[in-house]
Amino acid sequence: MDQKNKNNDPSRKQRPGQTGIEANFSKRSKRFEIRFTQKEWEQLQKVAEERGFSSTAFFARSALLPKNHQLDAETKAEHRLRVQLLASLGKIGSNVNQIARSLNRLKIWNDTTKDMLIELQKIQQGIAIITENFGDRR
Repeated sequence: MDQKNKNNDPSRKQRPGQTGIEANFSKRSKRFEIRFTQKEWEQLQKVAEERGFSSTAFFARSALLPKNHQLDAETKAEHRLRVQLLASLGKIGSNVNQIARSLNRLKIWNDTTKDMLIELQKIQQGIAIITENFGDRR
């Protein structure tokens, strides 16, 4: 499905994280309701937190639909780590750009500066690939 049709499809979320941290792109329009006592609810939330789920809904989906939930199983800790990784990569990318800009301003082109620029370009490409792979679940 192309980007234009994705944006017009009412069954798809406008962005992946619209209702949480997950790989699911479809809007959830069906509701399943269950009532708990206060004690049961607190116990359910405690178990979900102990198992590392970022929400009770993720925990419930993993129990009810284990095969469908595997893509959505990012925990709070994993999410925090991914966000920190992306922030660090952004800082590294900025530093690489500053170094490359400085090399370009030197206007002293020899084998060393050319090799340094080539290596910096490789680093930039690597950062872009990592950011793209880890940024999918925003």
